[in-house]
Amino acid sequence: MKEHTFSKAERLLKPEEFTRARKLGKRYSTKSLRVDVFPNELGTRRLGLSVSAKVGGAVVRNRVKRLLREFFRLNKGLFPESSDILVTVRSAEGLKRLKDVEAELKSIGAFKGAQKVRDTKERGQ
Repeated sequence: MKEHTFSKAERLLKPEEFTRARKLGKRYSTKSLRVDVFPNELGTRRLGLSVSAKVGGAVVRNRVKRLLREFFRLNKGLFPESSDILVTVRSAEGLKRLKDVEAELKSIGAFKGAQKVRDTKERGQ
């Protein structure tokens, strides 16, 4: 599988998968997002997005989902291997650009360690 893709196999599709991640996953929160991470047996990272109508109109919700999918596609190494990741958007206020989404998700403690490991590997150390 190519590194910078977002295939159907990398998505949470069934309602049971969303529910399992929400109820049993490890929860991380930021100002605008809630991220639930639940280990799976599939050997791949899978992303699910939950954006309610309370966040804004269809244009705003779709924009936020596009930004989150793009961040996931470009930064898969930040997310734990073999896990289901459910991102619930609480507010779209601070999520106008990809940089905003990146700052918000990288502020989560669990992903900070993964970023350090990835940076070290890229430098060849």
